[in-house]
Amino acid sequence: MAQMGKTKHNKKRNTAFLYEALVREMTKSVVSQDKERKNNIVDILKESFSSNKVLGKELRLYQAILESSDLDNVTAEKLLYKIREAHSELDEQEIYDAQTAVINRINKEIGSDVYNNFVPNYKSIATVSQLFGADSTAVGIKRGVILEQRVLETLTANTIQESKTEMKPIDNIVFKTFTSKFNETYGDDLLSEQKELLNRYILSFNSDTDIKIYLNEELGRLHTALKSALNTQEIKSDDNMLKSTNTVIAMIEDFKNTPVDKNLVEKVLKIQNLVHEIVV
Repeated sequence: MAQMGKTKHNKKRNTAFLYEALVREMTKSVVSQDKERKNNIVDILKESFSSNKVLGKELRLYQAILESSDLDNVTAEKLLYKIREAHSELDEQEIYDAQTAVINRINKEIGSDVYNNFVPNYKSIATVSQLFGADSTAVGIKRGVILEQRVLETLTANTIQESKTEMKPIDNIVFKTFTSKFNETYGDDLLSEQKELLNRYILSFNSDTDIKIYLNEELGRLHTALKSALNTQEIKSDDNMLKSTNTVIAMIEDFKNTPVDKNLVEKVLKIQNLVHEIVV
């Protein structure tokens, strides 16, 4: 059987950590314009963490816990019970083998420095991993109860602990309202890239992998376009435009630490509009 129930936490055997570390590495690759490295990471994410893959299924269970808070005790206990039940139905050996494949690809195609990436909510991710891996021995049961209590405290907290990456599910009503408000401000004709962003955002309640990959690529494109714009005579000769452009560039660079939510999407939509005007 797979070696999933060890007491000592091994972050390489933590599906959520592998995913978050890769996403952060992809962001760095986009900013540094290393297309080959970025494409390798995107390929690993799509191949291993899509919703129909075992690691994708396990990742959704992590996220169901990590993205929940401010629940009453009864709801939190029911949620945790259902999640642990769903996790027990996953094949441990299949998870282990899939993790091994990802680890091998990281080591071969990207480099072991991926594991050194800072993941803000690592402590919470490690706790959930240990909870999933708790065995049925007397020691394992006791440890599982303690870990479960820690998770329940997080689920019932009225503030989101640490700086976890939060994906808030949205529905068609929210999407239509959001689009309508944007159209009121910027007109009825959305750019093709804005439509693409909104479309991926509306689908993000099923999986946040696609929206994160798309945003990393799109922010890289916007970052490059604005950097190039700094060299144009129109912007160089206007102190206000120069300052504003640098402010937006700094904002894009800071987005890698920002949760993907409606506020971020709205900011990116505005930047897309700005870049389009500059290019035109």
